[in-house]
Amino acid sequence: MIRTVFLTAITLVFFAIIWFENPFAPHEEYSMPAQYAKIADDVKYAKEGKELFLQNCNSCHSVRYDGVYVASVQSNPLLGQLQKEYGKVLPRDIYESVFMNDLNALKESFGKVPPDLSTIYLVKGKEYLFNFILEPQKVLPGTTMPPVMTGRPEETAKIIAYLKSVSEPPPQEKAKRVVMGVATIGYLILMGVLLYVWRGRLLKKMGLH
Repeated sequence: MIRTVFLTAITLVFFAIIWFENPFAPHEEYSMPAQYAKIADDVKYAKEGKELFLQNCNSCHSVRYDGVYVASVQSNPLLGQLQKEYGKVLPRDIYESVFMNDLNALKESFGKVPPDLSTIYLVKGKEYLFNFILEPQKVLPGTTMPPVMTGRPEETAKIIAYLKSVSEPPPQEKAKRVVMGVATIGYLILMGVLLYVWRGRLLKKMGLH
């Protein structure tokens, strides 16, 4: 029993480390001028940043946590109907199945569907985003992302302010994730205990316990 609890604890610690600071992920260092970092951190620029996002990024990217989907989907009357039924943030399976043609069109153009940017701020941070949005080829050679914001650092910082403002999931989705996380941990612990009991009974039947 002690061994099972110990192994379960080690597993949980491992996943906690990966969750909070993935040691296997690359940790490149990027810089960002202080005046633009200040803008990116200020939520008051989020509204303007959203407008800039819609004008410059929305043809390819979505921000699902804010109910913003790629431009071709935004113009589809079905979106409004679905949002009335499911809320602003559509379930991923509903979104991907209903708007499959729009997503496939993006895939044909870029080789893959451009990622949703709801959590990109949490994953990459403002310094990386600032450099990547301004000079995508310099940061990620070979990327299909066009340099639409090159030479526009202040506007780029405002887009980052918007992405920061929506980086946390909506309350309903956040609650679902917490419940799922607790249920998963509980399941792992239960399975560990059951396996330990089953192992003991098996060894006893074999005369080895």
